[in-house]
Amino acid sequence: MNWKLVAVLVAAGLTACTTASGWNNDDALGAGMIEIQMTPQGRATEIEFHVAPDEVPAAVRNAMNTLHPGGRFTGAEKETENGVLYYELTREVGGMEVEAMFTPEGMLHSEEIEVPASKVPAAVQQVARDAVAGGNVTKWEEIRDSKRDLVEYHVKMASGGKKWKVAITTGGSLIAVYREIPAEIEVKR
Repeated sequence: MNWKLVAVLVAAGLTACTTASGWNNDDALGAGMIEIQMTPQGRATEIEFHVAPDEVPAAVRNAMNTLHPGGRFTGAEKETENGVLYYELTREVGGMEVEAMFTPEGMLHSEEIEVPASKVPAAVQQVARDAVAGGNVTKWEEIRDSKRDLVEYHVKMASGGKKWKVAITTGGSLIAVYREIPAEIEVKR
């Protein structure tokens, strides 16, 4: 793997996404980690800045407490999707990780809810295994919309020292396979 090329692609994606979404250097400099989702052509489609849970608006924390009460927050992100600002909070509920994304005013946008394999249809499990040959599943997630309806599954996998995310419809059709690549991002202060 050419890590310099990966870093250049990620940096280019950060610049493109920053310009398109109105993010500034303060968002990047304040982040504990940055995630960028890119197309095969190298265009950034989403950027997530990991922040401390106390940096999320109170309305978002209150909404998460109502939706998934109990336990401490284990993570938070500030992100845009189609140019709209969202905040995501993560907490462990009943031994499973729950992530919920909200508008700054606390309106639910979507949820990622970790579930045991027993809750995942066999067709979805088979598609995931076929998508990443020899891969080991590390997490099954239900993806729910703002009405909390199940809309797809995300399957986190590992294979050959690489990490993958496989998106699958509820009916068992493959949506996409993403390779999660660690990268270095340098942001000038």
